[in-house]
Amino acid sequence: MIYAAILAGGRGTRMGGGLPKQFLELHGEPIIVRTLRKFVTCAAIDRTAVCIPGQYLEYTRELLAKYPDICKAVDIIEGGGDRTGSLENACKFFTQSAQPVGISDDDVIVTHDCVRPFITHEMILSSIDGARKYGGATAAVACVDTICVSAEGKVIDSVPNRAELYSVQTPQTFMMREFCDILGSLSSEEKSRVTDASAVFLMRGRTVAISEGSPSNIKITHPSDIALAQNIAE
Repeated sequence: MIYAAILAGGRGTRMGGGLPKQFLELHGEPIIVRTLRKFVTCAAIDRTAVCIPGQYLEYTRELLAKYPDICKAVDIIEGGGDRTGSLENACKFFTQSAQPVGISDDDVIVTHDCVRPFITHEMILSSIDGARKYGGATAAVACVDTICVSAEGKVIDSVPNRAELYSVQTPQTFMMREFCDILGSLSSEEKSRVTDASAVFLMRGRTVAISEGSPSNIKITHPSDIALAQNIAE
């Protein structure tokens, strides 16, 4: 089985306005619907769940009910207080849903930011392939800008070799049993340092491969991103 956990737990504080960013419309359709459709229509994905803030669960149910093709194929579950909490909730949900057989060694979990609506089926498949070969995989693209390191944000401490730097995206995909076991073993302090799913694997010395990403696979975070996203959608 290949499970997809779509993380839509953000509350949109950096975007401003009322609704969280995943519910904003993009070229006439909510971002969350655009993203979920990419997974629902991917033949490799067996089951999809979207993690939503508790106060928006009913809103999400009513919204997705307007899109029967999405509503019938997606489980709506409550996200956690942060990314790690949402990942934990997704793992628990899928594990419980797999009973009495349970999760097998061959099962895979694909995690993805809901506010990256321009993911393609090719990216999903590349990520799954990387996870099956290496245990874990994350979409990424080579950095085109020079990156500097500044501990205090005032002066440049160092400039890493750009040829070795990549900008990490999602999907991030893992052999599910190992991922859930590692996630469950992390201390509270370790969980506080998790900024993305690949960090869970890396904290225990596991390998995470680089899979296909794209410059257009943007994460909609700030108001200026909406204008760019509209152009891509058009």
